[in-house]
Amino acid sequence: MTNYPNWFNGRVAQLNFEKFLLAYAGQEVNFLQIGAYTGDATEWLFANILTNQNSTLTDVDTWEGSDEPAHDQLNWLNVEDTYDLRTLKFQNENRLFKHKMMSDSFFANDAKSYDFIYIDGDHKASSVLQDGINAIARLKPGGIIAFDDYQWSLGKGPAFEPKPAIDAIRLCYADSLTVFELEYQAWMTKH
Repeated sequence: MTNYPNWFNGRVAQLNFEKFLLAYAGQEVNFLQIGAYTGDATEWLFANILTNQNSTLTDVDTWEGSDEPAHDQLNWLNVEDTYDLRTLKFQNENRLFKHKMMSDSFFANDAKSYDFIYIDGDHKASSVLQDGINAIARLKPGGIIAFDDYQWSLGKGPAFEPKPAIDAIRLCYADSLTVFELEYQAWMTKH
């Protein structure tokens, strides 16, 4: 396996997963991730939260990267191979469902509902907004939705950043979502 940047372990994402998801540990739950990269969060979730043998995780990613400088030097075929090697056990147990596709295509064909949805895919505002709208429709009442990179900036303007989309979701869904964390990530519960 090639050594790739780890944007999960020991960072804000892992700390928030520990803080906000541990109550799900051992329960029968269904989680969804938009953006899976090398499987860092996937491995952590199975080791710490999705310990019930009936719990599932669905990972959706193109494994093609995006228009970000941090992605330019990555070999995305190897990134996907790394993900597959790390997660094969869970895929073979039918507890992890890998979907290599755009998130819009996934949502158009998926009717499942989820207890937790993590949005860390394409960072363009329009994509984050669409992912958020689609995810909220699939989120169970009482479920949690989290958006990564709320404060992240590529330096190209708001159209290329998650924050405007997340702010729009906060405003448009204020009657059905409660924000309980809003720093580098945005975490919300559905009423």
